[in-house]
Amino acid sequence: MNKKIIAAAVVLALAAIAGIVVFVLMQSAEMNDPRAEIYQNGELIKTVSLSESTEFTVYCEDGFNVVEVSDGKICVSSADCPDKVCVRQGKISGAVPIVCLPHRLEIRVVNGNGKVDA
Repeated sequence: MNKKIIAAAVVLALAAIAGIVVFVLMQSAEMNDPRAEIYQNGELIKTVSLSESTEFTVYCEDGFNVVEVSDGKICVSSADCPDKVCVRQGKISGAVPIVCLPHRLEIRVVNGNGKVDA
């Protein structure tokens, strides 16, 4: 094999490993008083503490999303959007947001000070 191809493969492998490590660290980072910010059409509509169990419905012109908070995690437990990607994403407590594109809904987990935990 050509030395350039081997070097490129090694660099790509190291970059992939570094990306995986950063992702795992972001998912497992501890937060002080974690909260979830719920946005619709890019506007903050609600902030909820992840330390309290609750359930509420977010309505939009095209339908609804039922949001559930329990055990320090948040999820969309049901929705009437066609693809239900937001429901299948499951419970989150870290830096990866839940997004429902048909309903223009985004749920971000942040530290109690309002900054995204990254």
